[in-house]
Amino acid sequence: MIDPKDAKKLVIDNINKASKEDIEKSIDASSTKDKPCLTGIGGKNNVTQLTLFRPSDTPLPLNAYLASALTGLDKDQRSLVFQLSDTISLICEKHGIDLYEPRKKTDPVHHPNVNDKDVFMTDRERVLSSDLLIFLSHYPSTGAGQELDFAYSAMLPIIIISRNTDKVSRMVTGIPTFSVHLQYDEPEELRAMFDNCLDTIKPLIEERKLAFSSYKQNIVGQRIRTLREQLGLTREDVVSMAKTITKSELKKLEESADNVSNPSLMQLRQIAVILKTTVADLVEPDTGSRIISFLNDWLEGRQAARYSSISDDDTKKIMRRVLLRVVDSLEK
Repeated sequence: MIDPKDAKKLVIDNINKASKEDIEKSIDASSTKDKPCLTGIGGKNNVTQLTLFRPSDTPLPLNAYLASALTGLDKDQRSLVFQLSDTISLICEKHGIDLYEPRKKTDPVHHPNVNDKDVFMTDRERVLSSDLLIFLSHYPSTGAGQELDFAYSAMLPIIIISRNTDKVSRMVTGIPTFSVHLQYDEPEELRAMFDNCLDTIKPLIEERKLAFSSYKQNIVGQRIRTLREQLGLTREDVVSMAKTITKSELKKLEESADNVSNPSLMQLRQIAVILKTTVADLVEPDTGSRIISFLNDWLEGRQAARYSSISDDDTKKIMRRVLLRVVDSLEK
């Protein structure tokens, strides 16, 4: 292990000898989001070289979903909900949390032309993609009840907000997940309560996001598609045998990340029977299938950024090349 004083001397000597252009070129070539600011790399004769990287102090991006009643509210009720929404949005922004507000996308008054099924799919996907659900329980709402159920199935933390004079259903307060119930008298009082609440639970939200990060890959959907195609079945074939799943749902399941599709156990059981496999095989395929899934996600990201017109055949060639490099690296 190199002595810190010697390390400092090496860095200073390096910088003194190099030109400004050399330093800028070296930093640009070495910088990456995934590398630490300072790292030691073993070189010849076991001498440690020090490489400088740009620091990455970007906080973990967090998303929250605001559930509330929107349908059937009178003017004063809508005004209160919107006022509270604005307050919550500002405090979330202060904590680096991006808040999704359905009133700005699928509100029944301002967006009456949005198709019913699109409202369901949009809001469901937004809940499942979030790290926190915030529920304004001031007025009865079947829609918000649906969103709470989505949050429960995805194991999302929930913040319930109500006035001290409101009675909140025990079906809400009894949800067996991590939840906090904030009760207030005046909106200004809520501002301080909500701010302190986020301060307290934000580390837990971040821990959950990191722990669930692997679910952002499409492992289950790709496994279903692979088995379906191996059996020579179309989506229509599977749907006709399943009865309880539509073609659009199956397409969404096959193409979406696991945290967004989030199929139920009963759906997986039914699909597993049709595909002549087990639920375990769909949920936890072998290592090879997981690697293929990871590479597919990686390639899709690259295609979206640089190769939007890349063909399936070229995609397979790229994947084959990457896998050969991985195998070669393991052998060495």
